[in-house]
Amino acid sequence: MQRTFRFIALGLLLLLALLVGRTLLPAPLLSSSTPALPAGIDAHRVARHLGEAVRFKTIAHQPGVAKEQQAASRAAFTQMQEWLLRTYPLLAANSRLEVFDNGSLLFTWPGSNPQLHPVLLMAHMDVVPVAPGEDAKWQYPPFSGELAQGFVWGRGTIDTKGSLVAMLEAAETLLGQGFKPERSVLFSFGADEEIGGYHGNRLIAKHLQQQGIQLEWVSDEGGAVTHGMVPGVRANVAMVGIAEKGSVTLKVQSAAIGGHSSMPQAFDETAIGRLSLALQQIGQAPFESHLEGPTEAFLDSIAPAQDFVPRLALANRWLFGPLIMRLLEGTPAGSAQLRTVIAPTIITGGNKENVLPPDARAIVNFRIHPADSIDSVQAHVEAAVKDPQVSIQRMPGARAPSAVSAVDDAAYQYLSQTIRDSFGDTLVAPNLTLGGTDSRYFLPLTQNVFRFAPIRMTPEDAQRFHGLNERIAIEDLGTAAAFYYRLLGQLPGQGD
Repeated sequence: MQRTFRFIALGLLLLLALLVGRTLLPAPLLSSSTPALPAGIDAHRVARHLGEAVRFKTIAHQPGVAKEQQAASRAAFTQMQEWLLRTYPLLAANSRLEVFDNGSLLFTWPGSNPQLHPVLLMAHMDVVPVAPGEDAKWQYPPFSGELAQGFVWGRGTIDTKGSLVAMLEAAETLLGQGFKPERSVLFSFGADEEIGGYHGNRLIAKHLQQQGIQLEWVSDEGGAVTHGMVPGVRANVAMVGIAEKGSVTLKVQSAAIGGHSSMPQAFDETAIGRLSLALQQIGQAPFESHLEGPTEAFLDSIAPAQDFVPRLALANRWLFGPLIMRLLEGTPAGSAQLRTVIAPTIITGGNKENVLPPDARAIVNFRIHPADSIDSVQAHVEAAVKDPQVSIQRMPGARAPSAVSAVDDAAYQYLSQTIRDSFGDTLVAPNLTLGGTDSRYFLPLTQNVFRFAPIRMTPEDAQRFHGLNERIAIEDLGTAAAFYYRLLGQLPGQGD
């Protein structure tokens, strides 16, 4: 018996040693301050130019709006193109510009070695409209481009004219210093990202594919340098999207006899009752959670920066994985990282209070985890709904989740090092981008697609996306331009 106890005690000690040993990972070495701006980068000049760009009302309108609104927006894209060529004359003189029929732009800055695959930097010129009556609620008018209180204010400053201007400032500065890249640099500026990119970057990607061009890597929006957004991490965390979720929308429609409300069928036999039950069945059949893939890479990256107890759990997911998943599933953001999520967004049925409608409909949007597919999501929903009088129909516009870019590849390592060189006290963490970006169109051209914009983001800033008082700090614009200056100015020439 004593021998058995000794073996158990020894086993527990070995287990404890394993847990602690895996926990005591070296903490990341982070600089304590943001590096100085490179020579030639002037934050106030970047801010002034961004303010000018914001004043172009390049609004992405949904189909069906008045022709006058569409025409005004199209004119704004043309004016912004003319402004870009005037404001960045060296890039205009040293690159080839191709204009696509909706106003999207593709600049090609040729490199000295045509054998090397080009890199592609992306941003979009279009912005979402301001809701009617919301203008008066802004601290500064949404299309004023006002420079005040240390910020540039206006629609598009974050999403994503700020990144666009920072890219061009970096390129113009490098050209002014006589720099010529070894590999070609492409800039793709979409005019319809906010409504799907179908007539912008989708066509640009197809155009490059028809020319037989392969890309070394792509950089688009998606992540940012966050502060206070990752629990347990005091440092800034640069979130780099190495994959993005897909999307599919299903119409759930129920059928019934209808009739007068004075003589209804049983509640669950009415169209609305059937639909209610079907939606409940869908909601009670959540998709499976997955720690593998981008979320696992993210947890690996933030584990060394955590305090001892959470670090112990994250470093030993073979034991604590179920606990970690339960904790993440308890928040909307955490659950969205782990699984395909279900969002009922529209419901219709009936047009009079005393008439039972013969049908009722709901629109349910699903954001698809890379472990699932469009077909598997629809099959999952069809299996959950038990009523043959309820149909499930896929709506147009579905997109599959993207492939996952490797974090051990030289392209990701180069991007990560440039982030650290530019932002100092910053931990770089790959993750899963929850929304959709135009970068997905370029996946046939490269395995390396990264979703990261070099702007600082707090929880308060995140609320400004598509919302009130969108703004970006002037100081942060200088840092963003410096990031692109380093990214382009130190491009590796080897690796193809």
